Amino acid sequence: MPTKYWSLPLLALAVFTFAAHRPARADTQQFAVIYVEFLPAKQERGEELVEQLAALGRRNGAISFTANEEIQRPNFFVLLAMWSNAAARQMFDSLPQTQALLARITALLEAPLDVRLGTLIE
Repeated sequence: MPTKYWSLPLLALAVFTFAAHRPARADTQQFAVIYVEFLPAKQERGEELVEQLAALGRRNGAISFTANEEIQRPNFFVLLAMWSNAAARQMFDSLPQTQALLARITALLEAPLDVRLGTLIE
């Protein structure tokens, strides 16, 4: 079951707001925040798929990868992923299993995925 946090996405957005002014470096930790809005009737299946995507990420190089359900809107999720560097994130993105899961997720969406990438702020 996804973690139900409301303030976590806001914290993640704050991190990306400050990171937006610096160019991404391939050798620094990479973050991804992905907002997912499923069709209400497809929410349960969507939840299963985002959990599978997070587990796949953790098995394939992610330092952390979580799927969080919005408390008051159960068809809204935010995926938070952290990678050691850009190459690790790109490797995961290019896996056939990743592409297959994303295709299955996309078929259940109310709106397109909103993907926001960033780097560690030091």
